[in-house]
Amino acid sequence: MSDRMPNEADRRRSRTAQIAQAYRTANEVVSGAMALGLLAGGGAWLDHRYGWSPVLTITGAILGMVFAGASLRQLIRRLDQETAQSKRRVAEGRSAEGRSAEGRSAEGRSAEDRENSSGK
Repeated sequence: MSDRMPNEADRRRSRTAQIAQAYRTANEVVSGAMALGLLAGGGAWLDHRYGWSPVLTITGAILGMVFAGASLRQLIRRLDQETAQSKRRVAEGRSAEGRSAEGRSAEGRSAEDRENSSGK
């Protein structure tokens, strides 16, 4: 039973980390969208207040797109790095499993060799 407890705790910890990561990703996407909306809306409000019809609305929209694009670019870079790290961990795990399996098969062969040589 004690063997199962760390597995359950590890799974729970992993699940919590995945949820936190999803919230972080959603926050970055929403922040980019809000930057676009707030800057375009602020430009429209300033246009209405000062009578500069489309100038500040367009400027705000362009600035919002720049900020949203930068936010999404940062998000994509982070996700790419995390994917690369995850792939590296999986590859390292597979190579470690392969080395331990080779060691076990070599140990098994040497035991068989000892049995065959002592039996002759």
